[in-house]
Amino acid sequence: MTKGYVGRIPHYRLTDIPELHPRKGIVQRVFRGTGVAVSYAELHPDMKPGPHSHPWEQIFILLQGRVRLHVDDEVFDLEAGSVVRIPPNAVHYSEPPRPEDGVALNLDIFTPLRPDFLELTRYQTDDFGTSIPRPLPE
Repeated sequence: MTKGYVGRIPHYRLTDIPELHPRKGIVQRVFRGTGVAVSYAELHPDMKPGPHSHPWEQIFILLQGRVRLHVDDEVFDLEAGSVVRIPPNAVHYSEPPRPEDGVALNLDIFTPLRPDFLELTRYQTDDFGTSIPRPLPE
């Protein structure tokens, strides 16, 4: 069987991915594919909320804990297993988890690939001959 990619398939552990601290109370690790960026984040009770928007679609998946997520004029009380699809350019943010709920874990999926994540994912040695971002097909 002929492979449709170049190179070896890597295996990463979350603990081996560089830790980022984008603002107080958030510990983040980012990973990328050809057309997607993934962020695994710890949201601590001392987290500072940061309302923002960006041109990428975002899927917010809460893996552990509870948070209140604001998306434009809507507010979602989330618990583990909740998934919210955030449209491009929507102003959104999560409130910190309550101290009694402890650290929340969330997985964000961004599409298309965020160019600002390229520098953050330099540790990735794989590209399969396809990981250079290209314009999306029309």
